[in-house]
Amino acid sequence: MPPAAALTVAQRRRLTAVARGAAAADLYVRGGTLLNVYTGEIYPANVAIAGERIAYVGSRDDMVGPRTSTLDAAGRVLVPGYIDPHVHPAHMVTPSALARHVLPLGTTTVFADTLQFWELGGLRAFRTVADALAGSPLKFYWMIRVHAQARSLDEPRRYPLRDLARALAHPWTIAAGEVTRWPEVWSGRRDLLTRLDLALRRGQRVEGHTAGAAGEKIAAIAAGGLTSDHEPITAREVLERARQGIAVMLRESSLRPDLVGLLDALKEAPALVSRLMLTADGSMPAFIRDHGFVDHLIRTALERGVAPIDAYRMATLNPALYLGRDADLGGIAPGRYADLCLLRDLSEPRPEAVVARGRLAARDGRVLVSVPEPDWRRAFGRPEARLTVRWRARPEDFRLPPRPQYPVIRLVSAVITRLEERALAPGDLRAALVDRAGRWVAPGVVADFAERIDGLASTITTDFNILVLGRSPEAMARAVNRLLDVRGGVVIVDGERVALEIPLPLGGVMTRLGVPEAAAREDALRAALVARGYPHHEPLFTLFFLAADFLPFVRLSPRGVWDVKQGRVLLPRRARRP
Repeated sequence: MPPAAALTVAQRRRLTAVARGAAAADLYVRGGTLLNVYTGEIYPANVAIAGERIAYVGSRDDMVGPRTSTLDAAGRVLVPGYIDPHVHPAHMVTPSALARHVLPLGTTTVFADTLQFWELGGLRAFRTVADALAGSPLKFYWMIRVHAQARSLDEPRRYPLRDLARALAHPWTIAAGEVTRWPEVWSGRRDLLTRLDLALRRGQRVEGHTAGAAGEKIAAIAAGGLTSDHEPITAREVLERARQGIAVMLRESSLRPDLVGLLDALKEAPALVSRLMLTADGSMPAFIRDHGFVDHLIRTALERGVAPIDAYRMATLNPALYLGRDADLGGIAPGRYADLCLLRDLSEPRPEAVVARGRLAARDGRVLVSVPEPDWRRAFGRPEARLTVRWRARPEDFRLPPRPQYPVIRLVSAVITRLEERALAPGDLRAALVDRAGRWVAPGVVADFAERIDGLASTITTDFNILVLGRSPEAMARAVNRLLDVRGGVVIVDGERVALEIPLPLGGVMTRLGVPEAAAREDALRAALVARGYPHHEPLFTLFFLAADFLPFVRLSPRGVWDVKQGRVLLPRRARRP
C-alpha cells in the first residue's frame, strides 16, 4: 500500500462526494469539540471519514447513510493522532508489539529506525519489515541507517551504496539516519556526505545525532546535510541547533528524561515552538509501561506550562510539516489520514478512544484492531542472525593478554565512560565482544558495572555481536553458551548456575511478548544487576552502548578497545581458535 501522496483520482472523487453529501461516509464522529492545530481554535465539529481518509469536518451530517457507523464524541475533545518523529521500534519487543501498546495511548504514526533490521538482515530484512507493516493501523515511516554504530572491517560490505539507495526508494522511507558520526560530517568527509546525498537528492531528511558537538561546530554540521537533532540535553543546545536551521526533537526517554529542562528554550525564543517536536526516542518497555509514550510527552509539556495548542502541535502538526507529510498527517482536515484521539479534556492527553486509518482502533486502553507481524524468519535468514550456530565458548576465550597495565573502560554513568590506563583492581570485570559466528573475540576490562557478576552474556549491543562481562572465565563461557541455546537475549550466571535469562529469540534482540511482559523481564534484569552492584539507572542501555564507538570516551568495539577521541585501538581483537 503506497503512502498517501499516491491517492488515486477515484479515491479523491469519493472523498469529494462524501464532503458534498452526495455519498455516504463509512464512519461519522459526531458531537465533538475540535482542537484545530492549523488555526489554534477550539470549536464544535463532526468528522466524516471515507476509507482511511477524512472527507469532511464541519456541522453537516447529510453524508450519514444507513450503513455509516457513528462514534459519539459528545463532551469529548478531538485532537489529531500523535506522531513520534524518532522511534527505535525494536528494543526487546517487535515493532508490531510496540504498535499494539501505544495505539491506545494515542500514537498513530511513528518515524522509525532500521538499525536492528539492517544489521541482522540488510536490505531484505528492511523490505520484509516495511512491506509487512505498510498496512498497519499505526503507520510506520522509516529512516535508513547509512553506516554502522560501531566501526568494523566489513562495514562497506554490510552497507553498500546500491542497497541503501534501494531502501531509500521504498515508498514508506522518509529519511536517512540517525547519523551518529557527526565529526565526519563536520570535517566534510566525502564518503559519508556521499551517503547522505542519497537521501538529500530525493528531497528526504537526514536525522542527526550530535551529542557532544559544541555550538561553533553546528554550522558545518548543518551545511553538511543534517536536518534534525534529538540529542540536545540543555536549553542552550536546543537554541544552538535551532538557530542554524536544524529542527530539534525534544527528548524524554528512559535513558535521557530531559524534556522539562529543554522546554526552557522557549523562554528565550518563544517562536521556536513552531519548529519543536517531541520524541520518546528509544525508551525501553518498562518506561513505556510506567509513563506512556507520546501522551506522556504532551502531559509533561502541559505540566511545564506550555500552552495546550503548542503542546499538541509539537506532537502532531510540527513533525508532519518537518517530514513533508502534512498533506497526509498532523491535523484533522479533509484528505488527511483519519487519525484522531477522543479526549475527556485537553489537560489529559491519554485518549478514551482512538481512530486510526479510519477505524476505531482503541477504546478505554484496549486495542481493537489487528497489527500485522513481519516474517522474522525471512527477515533474519542467515544462521548468525538467528544464532543457529554450532560454535561454543570456552573459558580461554576470555583470557586477557599479559600486560602490566590495561585500558580500563570505567562507566561514569549508564552509558558514558572514562579511560583509565592501569593495572587490574578489585571490582574490575573481564569483558569481551565476541563475533556471532565465533570467528574473533575483542577482550577488555570494565569497571563500575556490577562487580559481583560471575558471568553475563548479551546480544543487546549496538553491533549485535555478543557482549560478555564477568569475574570468572568459566561462568562467562557458561553464560555465552546458554545465550546461544536460547537464541539470544541476556543471561546471568552465578558460578555453575544460570541465575537469570531473558530470551530474545528474534535475532537476539526481540521477543514475541507484549510490552508489559517484556517490561516485567526488564524489571527482573534490573533487580538482578542492582543486587550484584550495578550503580546506574538504565542497565539495558549500558549493555547496548558499550560497543557504540560514537560515544565518549572509550568503547569495546569490533576492532578492540577503542579510544573514541583519538580514533585508535588500545587493545586489539584476536582471532578465536575454532
